[in-house]
Amino acid sequence: MIFSIRNMTPWSRDYFVYLSSTPERSRWGVEVLGAGFTRIAPAQPYPVAGHPSHHHFDYEKGRILEALQILFVTGGRGSLETRSRGRQKILPGSVVFLLPGEWHRYRPDPKSGWTEHWVELDGWVVRSLIEAGTFTSRQCLFHAPATSGIEEHFESLHPLVSGRRAYSIPDLAHLAHRLLGCGAEFPNAGKSLSRLSGIVRRAEEQLGAPPVERMDLEALARKLGVGYSYFRRIFREQTGLSPWQYLIKSRLARARRILASSEDSLSEIAEAVGFGSAFHFSAAFKKAHHVSPDTWRKQFKKKPASR
Repeated sequence: MIFSIRNMTPWSRDYFVYLSSTPERSRWGVEVLGAGFTRIAPAQPYPVAGHPSHHHFDYEKGRILEALQILFVTGGRGSLETRSRGRQKILPGSVVFLLPGEWHRYRPDPKSGWTEHWVELDGWVVRSLIEAGTFTSRQCLFHAPATSGIEEHFESLHPLVSGRRAYSIPDLAHLAHRLLGCGAEFPNAGKSLSRLSGIVRRAEEQLGAPPVERMDLEALARKLGVGYSYFRRIFREQTGLSPWQYLIKSRLARARRILASSEDSLSEIAEAVGFGSAFHFSAAFKKAHHVSPDTWRKQFKKKPASR
C-alpha cells in the first residue's frame, strides 16, 4: 500500500509520545516505541523540554538509545555527530538511522531551525536487519528521494500514534515496516552488506518467488556461484533456517493466504503453491501448524474481523 501525500493534509501539530512494549505488538516483528513531530524555530533551545529522562539529552554529553530511531528532517538544516562517523551535515530531506548502542548527538542550526519527524522502532525484524548489515553505524545518514514515500508514511503515522485517529495493531506494524523498507531502498543503503549477505538475499528472492513444482536447491546454489554445502551453511547462519525449510515456510504462507480468501480444494492449493500433491501439502501444513488445512480454514473464518 502506498500513501499519496497529495491526498493528505500535511501534519502540523507538535507532539511526542512514548509507548511501552506489549506481547501483542511484539509478535508483528516491529514495534513503535515512540514518535514525534517538532518544528524548531531559529535560535529556539534544543532539544525541547518534556521528554523522559531516558530520551532527553544534553547536547554536550550526547546519548545512547536502546532501540532504532529514524529521524527525518523536512526543513532547515543542522548537524549530526556519531561515534562511528564523526560530524555530518543534516539538510532538508536528510534521514538518519540511529542504531541502538551508538553514541550520537544532533541539533538544528540556530540560524535556520528545522522541522523533524521521528520514530523509534524495536523488534526481531529490526534487529535482524541490523545484524544482516542493512542498517549500519558507518552509513546512517541518507538523503530521501522525493519518490521514496517516507514523508507519506510519517504523515500517516502521526495521527495514529498521537491519538487523533483510531488504529489497529496491524495498521501500526504495517507503517513501521514501510518506514524500514524505505530506508533499505535508499541509495547507498546496505553497501556494507557482505558478499555472503548478498547471496542469501538473492536466494530468499528465488525461494519466495512463484513456485515451480520442483525446486532444485543445488542448481540454485550453482546459479549463485557457490557450492551447495557452503550455500546451505551460510543460509542457515543468516536466516536460522535451511534453504528447504525456508522454501516450505514460504509455500505454506502462500497457502494460508489462499485458504483464507478462497474455497479452492486442497489439490488446487497444493498445485498453486508448489506441493506435489494434496497429501504432501496437508502433511507439511499439519507439521507446521498442528492442524489440518481444512481445520485451519474453518477456525480462521470463525474469527471476528480486526478493527
